Amino acid sequence: MRFEHKPLRQLILPAVLLAAISITSGCSSGDAVFKGPSAEAVAAELTGRPEGKPTGSDAFTQRNSGGSVTVDATWQNPTAGGPLLFTLTMDTHSVDLDGYDLSKLAVLRNDQGQEVMAQSWDAPPGGHHRSGTLSFPLSDNAAKRVLSPTTKSLELVIRDVAGVKERVLTWEVSS
Repeated sequence: MRFEHKPLRQLILPAVLLAAISITSGCSSGDAVFKGPSAEAVAAELTGRPEGKPTGSDAFTQRNSGGSVTVDATWQNPTAGGPLLFTLTMDTHSVDLDGYDLSKLAVLRNDQGQEVMAQSWDAPPGGHHRSGTLSFPLSDNAAKRVLSPTTKSLELVIRDVAGVKERVLTWEVSS
């Protein structure tokens, strides 16, 4: 009888896939699904831009993970003249997300350090999986626009969710 040694990488790939499937199937609601690459990852490969580093009016989704919670945020209207809108999805396997009111926990900050508080967080309850729209005014209390021709980047800052002091998701702005 002859024994053959398989290369290490042939053994690691199945183990990694099995671990990924095990992790995604751990959700108690039974709705976890193994997903392929995100649209943003595919777009990044096609355009040559790193994932999570859009420029101009691209509305790619930014991601932040920590404290057992993943937050995906998409800037919906980078060229609009109304309130600045972001679609957020929060996912976890261990934290009840219904207790977090992002209208009180989120600010939008530009590269000059100017911040505006969120106007509203429109999201139905969802337990471990919550999605909604976060809205910000165009100007601060002094009527200074947070998004102006000199703005180079905007940061969506979400504070104190699941033990994470500050989550920062950044979009580059080109004039």
